[in-house]
Amino acid sequence: MKIRAVCIVKNESDIIEQTLIAASKWCDFIYCFDNGSTDGTWEKILDISAQFQQVIPYKQEDCPFRGSLGSEIFNHFRASSVEEDWWCRLDADEIYIDDPLQFLSLVPQKYKVVVSAVFNYFFTDKDLAIYEHNQFAYVDEIPVEKKCCYYINNWSEVRFYRYRKDLVWNDDGSHYPSPLQGDAYPIRIRVKNFQYRSPQQIDKRIAARRGNVLSFPHEIQAYWKSPESQISNISQQTWKDRIIEASRLYYDAGDGNYVLRPDLMPDLYTMSLIWDSDRTPRNLAKKMFKRFRQKLKTSGAIPATRN
Repeated sequence: MKIRAVCIVKNESDIIEQTLIAASKWCDFIYCFDNGSTDGTWEKILDISAQFQQVIPYKQEDCPFRGSLGSEIFNHFRASSVEEDWWCRLDADEIYIDDPLQFLSLVPQKYKVVVSAVFNYFFTDKDLAIYEHNQFAYVDEIPVEKKCCYYINNWSEVRFYRYRKDLVWNDDGSHYPSPLQGDAYPIRIRVKNFQYRSPQQIDKRIAARRGNVLSFPHEIQAYWKSPESQISNISQQTWKDRIIEASRLYYDAGDGNYVLRPDLMPDLYTMSLIWDSDRTPRNLAKKMFKRFRQKLKTSGAIPATRN
């Protein structure tokens, strides 16, 4: 079993080194596509690749971002993949809590998809107070897990999928190849997502997304302020518009304890409707009927028969 990661990056110079070094501990191949960085991110990737053979600089190209940029990597390197391999979507600002190598080795063969439990970290009012007293506390050289401590587990999405020869990934906007069929593994793999790390980084993030907000709907929906708050125009926003009250979040004390919130994450079955092409209305009806019959057989209401 090999783990192969697709990593699309742009202007993440303050964290890319930490992300890639952390991922190199469990990933066999990390294919990096730089989407036109201007802050030295690509140069850092090249430096890291000289130290860690797992890091493979694919190319740098300044083009409009779309979810399917990873399809180019997938189709370029898939020939060396076998059906025991896992492919991963690795974002440039995330670090795993669970060890994916150990986690994936325990996933039964019948499961083809593993989804994440995302712990989103924010720049809070308490961070602002520290920053105003000592700006050096949030410089790039400080490890992100030392300076970003307030989070909430409120998201989940596909992170790993088993390779199959019949997978097709076209440049059609999709974040994953298809068809990803079947149920997801019922245990979600935990990952920290550091979207907002310092005032300078937040301003850089907003600037990079101003011209393409439709590809980043979470920048339009200001859930960090309140679920009801809608922001349709981010042209005048600054890092101060991303500050959230620490009282609404949980504190990461660095002791390995995290608060999981299944009630805030998408339901696993509902998520599967997005990727499982076999779950058409007709096929869903067949499966529901089959499950109903199985319950009746188990209860003794109808005799067991051969299928």
